[in-house]
Amino acid sequence: MNSLLDVLLDLALIVVNWVIFRLFPFFRSKTGWENPNVRNITSLTYLLRGPWMTNPNLDAWRTRRAELFPVVLQVQTINRCNASCQMCPYPYTVHLESRLSMDDALYTRIITECANENDFIELVPMAQNEPLLDVKMEERIAEFKRMAKPHQVVEIVTNGSALTPARFQKLVESGVDTITFSLSAFTETTYNKLIQGLSWKQVIRNLEAIALSPLKARVNIFLRYVRQTGNEDEFPAFKKYWNRKGLNVADYEVNNRSGSLENYNLLQPYKSFFFKKIRKSMGRVLFKGSCPHAFGIMHVLSNGDVPLCANDWHNRNILGNVREQSLREIYNSKAMNEIRELMDQGRFEEIEACRDCSFMHEWLPLRRVKETS
Repeated sequence: MNSLLDVLLDLALIVVNWVIFRLFPFFRSKTGWENPNVRNITSLTYLLRGPWMTNPNLDAWRTRRAELFPVVLQVQTINRCNASCQMCPYPYTVHLESRLSMDDALYTRIITECANENDFIELVPMAQNEPLLDVKMEERIAEFKRMAKPHQVVEIVTNGSALTPARFQKLVESGVDTITFSLSAFTETTYNKLIQGLSWKQVIRNLEAIALSPLKARVNIFLRYVRQTGNEDEFPAFKKYWNRKGLNVADYEVNNRSGSLENYNLLQPYKSFFFKKIRKSMGRVLFKGSCPHAFGIMHVLSNGDVPLCANDWHNRNILGNVREQSLREIYNSKAMNEIRELMDQGRFEEIEACRDCSFMHEWLPLRRVKETS
């Protein structure tokens, strides 16, 4: 049974979420103001947009066990990254696989199905990789945008090392709607402690050029800052500096990537008891006590495999392969619906990919007793 504090926090967050959602049309981003699909997405609403998009699917499934199609699809077009980051399992997971790029026919099949679905919203051609290592990225984005419905958008998340001014122009011309930089440091010293393999000076040159580019009116630009041991004191200066440069900043907590991240406990900054209480309340309110990866988000690897969650870098729950089935068939398979039933009951520990997930343990109720009639 929830304590009085939990109930009060939940009520407060429900009110805040409702007010922000109602005010959403009036928000104006620092970038992308010429793009009607993303100009309302600010640093605040960027963080809330995920549950706003996926919760209608969750509600439809809970009320009538409706057949679902993902509203967000992540596609790994190449299974490679050019960096080694302390917050990422890539150095001891994906890079051990043979290098593989998704073939054009498979990619076309995937995006065609998405473009034909009215409820589909966002394509993210990135998963467990650095998307700009794919030399065809601009072509792939443009191909989707040619067939996409007006409300369907494309976002990429990049470390910025390959995002030169020339590459940025090509991406904007391809039709990308949002570009998110993963940049979790304000100083070169901190950056080099957290990330190996990249040049701080090159990344900052790229970002400074984009901040000055008139093309940023057509695409929303976010800087993603993942708080972790070693960078937690730099965020205020980071936010102030890049906001003054006219860019959006969004900060996240480090997560353990479904238990795949080594030394996760050493990377967590201190969190107070009250902070943990608020976080649990946010999980109950924003995510409605369940995980969006099973109800509104889908992931496809470069070989066509569909894992339950892109955070599970060991890919322990493979639901199917899009070479053999459609996205809709896989997303409504018996295995997928069995996982949804377990999640709806708060029985995350019975799902292999969820058992050790920090999102599950830190944000969601571990078990919710279902009412019986």
